[in-house]
Amino acid sequence: MKLIEWKVVTGCERITPGCDNCPTYWEAEKNGWDYSPATQPAFLNDPLYNKMPSAYMVASGSDLFHESVPVEFIQAVFHVMTKASHHHFEVLTKRAERMEMVSNRYINWPANAVAGVGVEEARYKWRIDCLRNINARRMVSFGPMTGRIGKVDLTGIEGAGVVVETWGPNPRPVKQKWINEVNMQCKKQGVVMLCDSWLAQETG
Repeated sequence: MKLIEWKVVTGCERITPGCDNCPTYWEAEKNGWDYSPATQPAFLNDPLYNKMPSAYMVASGSDLFHESVPVEFIQAVFHVMTKASHHHFEVLTKRAERMEMVSNRYINWPANAVAGVGVEEARYKWRIDCLRNINARRMVSFGPMTGRIGKVDLTGIEGAGVVVETWGPNPRPVKQKWINEVNMQCKKQGVVMLCDSWLAQETG
């Protein structure tokens, strides 16, 4: 299945050290582009025009749940995802609290969409608790890893993957034992270990 970046939101803002080597930020910096978060309504209906079943990474390189993205726009994105039932969608965020709030008040997750959070190191494991409070299929991206994750509760999580930086001006090294620790816990808790994209792997 073809993997497509659906850039309905572009630009972002740093919130953790995990953002420091963001490739879209450095691309914008290199080219002198404005990296302020912005909705891109011109791309909103793109999945509806695509009749070939595909896997979409929603707002890749940005964050659909950034504080500056209006709830109404998020609702419009979810309307398209629901209508485009022949596609699969992956929505990943570091802004887990806003995703939890919006999900429980304003939107319903369709069966063809997966909710995910990024967890770069142990101090951000609380995002998984927010994710568990969402009525959706759930995944965790452990990365880009900037430290040890430690013991983690993956109850209610279907899939998880480890991301190691291979980009940016100074890619940060990751210890193999950090990766092994996550892999072991996923195996013990019955969580599927994923590669770069859950949906691309799952729907093959």
